[in-house]
Amino acid sequence: MDGIVFGTCTVAGLLVTVLCTRRALGNPRVATWAIATAFAVCTLGVLFAVPVVARAAQDATDFANVGKLIAHVCAILWCAALQITMVDLAYRPEYVKSAMFQRGFAAVVELAIMVPLFLATNGPGVEFTTAYVDDPKVAAYLLLYLSYVMVTCGELAFMCGRTARRNWGIRPWSGAGFSLSAMAAVLGLAYALTKGSYIIFYTLDTPWSLKAEELISPTLSGLAVIFLFAGLTLPMVGALRERLRQKRALTEG
Repeated sequence: MDGIVFGTCTVAGLLVTVLCTRRALGNPRVATWAIATAFAVCTLGVLFAVPVVARAAQDATDFANVGKLIAHVCAILWCAALQITMVDLAYRPEYVKSAMFQRGFAAVVELAIMVPLFLATNGPGVEFTTAYVDDPKVAAYLLLYLSYVMVTCGELAFMCGRTARRNWGIRPWSGAGFSLSAMAAVLGLAYALTKGSYIIFYTLDTPWSLKAEELISPTLSGLAVIFLFAGLTLPMVGALRERLRQKRALTEG
């Protein structure tokens, strides 16, 4: 299941990263470059979430779980880049610099705690999945990672929803795009809550079905990525349509 979901996300991510980079070159600002960076990082992360790629990376580096570490670090950087994007779009210019620093600092602190914990826990017989949460260090690592994802997705859902309301009826493509982005953030929140709740219930000796969790979590994560790709691409499509309309009007005039 993971291979199909994350393989599809990787292909979509490559396409959207190219489109976003072209847009950033033509319209350089914090938000456009942050979006391009977010998609590039996300694409790298979902690539290493594909089991066959993760195994190949582990064999090549002789470092256990290297693919999982790369995927999780990319997820943290992806969330931070998306937060910076939405801060630039949703808040006043005088607030942007301090807000960017706050989100960047939070991501650095998260990584400064998460990576050493990963290295201290990692080993040939360890996997950082819910199937191994009987190891307290694995459970602690996953809960730390999922807590960050949950908080950032909650903020992104709020900011994307507010931006969608502001654009609805004025810029329909942007309004629809940010609505999809808000839905993506809600799906990301559901992913973190689903996986996190399994770990918590497991530690309380009342776990629910591991097979169900291993089916639901990747599906929610993959849908979140796809919805976000679509949501942040729609405003670009709307802008392109508007430019073409203006060129056609000038030609006809």
